[in-house]
Amino acid sequence: MNMYTTFFRNLFGAKDQPSGAREPRQVIVTSSSQPEVLQKRMREEKLSHGETVTANLSPVRLEKRQGKMVLYFCPMKSIEVLETVTTGDGGSLPDQAKVEGLTIPENLKEGFYKLKNVTLTSNGTMQVKATDKTKWETAGFEYYLNL
Repeated sequence: MNMYTTFFRNLFGAKDQPSGAREPRQVIVTSSSQPEVLQKRMREEKLSHGETVTANLSPVRLEKRQGKMVLYFCPMKSIEVLETVTTGDGGSLPDQAKVEGLTIPENLKEGFYKLKNVTLTSNGTMQVKATDKTKWETAGFEYYLNL
């Protein structure tokens, strides 16, 4: 690296990384992420307001937008509840969704994935939260056939 490149990288706060090192990218939801599909799948599992579960969501779609990966619920066929952490109060599920702590490795591509081991909560908003066991698993070919 020449001295001019080093000067400008330092000036603008760029950090040197070993070759091949990649930072995880933040995953977000937008107004077009179709939270109504998440809500429908939660209802099918008899989840209610205030409930918290550990679950797998499959499949979900990731699409790159402005340097971030947007999570879409539209292709989701199922929620697999692994554990109930807190029971719900029987109330209605919220309409809005948000994600917390979800990141993906830089080398993960756009596509369909099974989102494994997330915490799913429905208090004010439907919240999909990463855990220390959260994984992105490539969705199999059968998902594409059923869309």
